[in-house]
Amino acid sequence: MRKKGHSFLAWSLVTLAAALVCGGVWLWRCVDNRVQPLLKPVNPAYAGYDSMPAAVQGLALRPFTFTGWDNAPIQAVEVWKEGEESSRQLTVMGELANHPADALGHIDYALVCVDWDHGILSALPLAESLTAAGLHCVLWNPRGRDDCREYCTHGLREAADVPALIDALEEHSGKEHAVVVAVGQGFGANLLLRAAAHEPRIRGLVSIDAFASLSQSVGRLIDGKLSKIVLRQLMDMRINSITGMESFDVAPVQSASEINRNVPVLVVNLVQGSPVSNIDDATAIYRRLRSDVRELWATRNEEDDADDDERKVELLEGPSGREQVSIETIRLLNDDEAGIVGVIHWLNDAVVPAVVAPPPMDLPRPVPAADSQL
Repeated sequence: MRKKGHSFLAWSLVTLAAALVCGGVWLWRCVDNRVQPLLKPVNPAYAGYDSMPAAVQGLALRPFTFTGWDNAPIQAVEVWKEGEESSRQLTVMGELANHPADALGHIDYALVCVDWDHGILSALPLAESLTAAGLHCVLWNPRGRDDCREYCTHGLREAADVPALIDALEEHSGKEHAVVVAVGQGFGANLLLRAAAHEPRIRGLVSIDAFASLSQSVGRLIDGKLSKIVLRQLMDMRINSITGMESFDVAPVQSASEINRNVPVLVVNLVQGSPVSNIDDATAIYRRLRSDVRELWATRNEEDDADDDERKVELLEGPSGREQVSIETIRLLNDDEAGIVGVIHWLNDAVVPAVVAPPPMDLPRPVPAADSQL
């Protein structure tokens, strides 16, 4: 009987161990299935397309390649308005007819970034609109030429490409101190917030639908308190094992606090109700800015009256422990189209005066190494 009892106990332990191993493998696969889309955020809308278009109506294209922070070749292109205008350009030009943006000639380049994957194609619609106002835009593929970078770090490392990109533009144009503004959306906004904190040649920034931190956005995608705690830890372990970073390392809200006060910043929330980025993220980024010129815009929601042009919100301002409540204004937009025309006017009316002002005295720190936070 003792022998049978020992055999049963041994069998039970083996079965339990096997179940634990199988459960662990299953859980790790579940974690990996959640992590992979975060580290490879591929836009299905551009599946099967080449990274560089052969031609675009209304635009002249000058493709070039520069070397990124990790020595990867990065595909880029300069674009400006030329030839028969596209329908998007005509719409913007019509909106600008009665209120021109005549001062934009002071800006040499507008960096435009949207997606990690197919960075040039995804940024073209935004660039089309900006070129309609006369801006000379620059687009690039943060994933690298021929997709040579396997994983996305949501701007943590990709932002270190921006100084090399501007160097390449200055070398081509012969301008030693090119005046650069930056317009980013989603991933591109996260990247450019970090770049603007360390690159003094970025003289104005438009951040559209950035998240406050990757960790916070990941947490919103997980249901249940226990699941949130356990999965967050396991996902960070998996992210770290693949890229060497953790979700806590990616914090555009922290980058916002490091941008010099002489750099005008416009924070825009267009996407309503997204768990990845929403008005709370936009507000958090806006609150941390030190910029003398800063604005917060958002598309109108169901709680806003149709006649309202702005929304008042209470924000905590100041250092931790000594915060004070301030009343801030959110400008309300009817749609994305109104937003882009507003962005053009904001660059003209808010950034250009800062560009033509005397050079700032409090220049930012040198650009850190791409892995300085890892």
